Amino acid sequence: GLSGRFHPYVRARSPLRGERRLVLNTWEAVYFEQDLDVLAQLVDAAAEAGVERFVVDDGWFTGRRDDRRALGDWSVDPGVWPQGLHPLVSLVHERGMDLGLWVEPEMVSQDSELARAHPEWVLGGNAGPTWRHQRVLDLADPDAYRYVLESLLALLDEYPIAFLKWDHNRDLLEPVAHRQVQAVYRLMDELRAAAPDLEIESCASGGARVDLGIIERVDRFWPSDSNDPLERQQIHRWTTVLVPPEYLGSHLGAARAHTTGRTSDLAFRAATTIFGSAGIEWNLLTASQAERSQVAAWTAAY
Repeated sequence: GLSGRFHPYVRARSPLRGERRLVLNTWEAVYFEQDLDVLAQLVDAAAEAGVERFVVDDGWFTGRRDDRRALGDWSVDPGVWPQGLHPLVSLVHERGMDLGLWVEPEMVSQDSELARAHPEWVLGGNAGPTWRHQRVLDLADPDAYRYVLESLLALLDEYPIAFLKWDHNRDLLEPVAHRQVQAVYRLMDELRAAAPDLEIESCASGGARVDLGIIERVDRFWPSDSNDPLERQQIHRWTTVLVPPEYLGSHLGAARAHTTGRTSDLAFRAATTIFGSAGIEWNLLTASQAERSQVAAWTAAY
């Protein structure tokens, strides 16, 4: 009964733009080991499976080889991508897909050019706890806000990015939450005004930011970093009390879930994802031909 009242309210308040395109995300396929040749093969495998959106996850920007550094340095790494992302974009478009990109614009690594150049923009300075070796960027500071906005607009200007996976991997513990969240909302609003067709996913370390404020500005939530279908059944059961299922990303992972170590059948994994905004979080290059055929049948059904 509660969901029956909530869902029409949420749909009316935050109508979706565009269809629920089938996503492939590169994170569990390659993690930080991004390479054009490997990703080109993954693009082909994704297209053959029926994927509609190819999302490049963490690791594309300057100096980002692990989770200890480089947040805030939002330019394409010339060592990994000497021609920028343009060759990958061309491959993605040739195979009939659009491009998504992972960002975490509210955060900064202590080991980053940004933090070294502007320590005054880091909330709490070098004191206080970190998570994944990162801190929060003070977006209420007009100069910090302008830097992030211009960095993201430059990416959107150079590349035909259809989708941003917007992560947020550290809780906001400082006593500035209200002004910080207002700045984040303003940032998203400005980006959407500049790029009206851009879709944004609220990731936030999995499902740490799923609420009625952010839903007015995003098109999709990532409810958990666990693709274990048994866990996902419970996660979606409770998240859909408030949020309609079409807002919730639900991805087909590898047989052995990297978060729990549990192994599950492909049919169970595939059936679970159908109840959300479906995608793939699996290195299809490691799948057998029989598995790829099953995945293609699943995408057709979706």
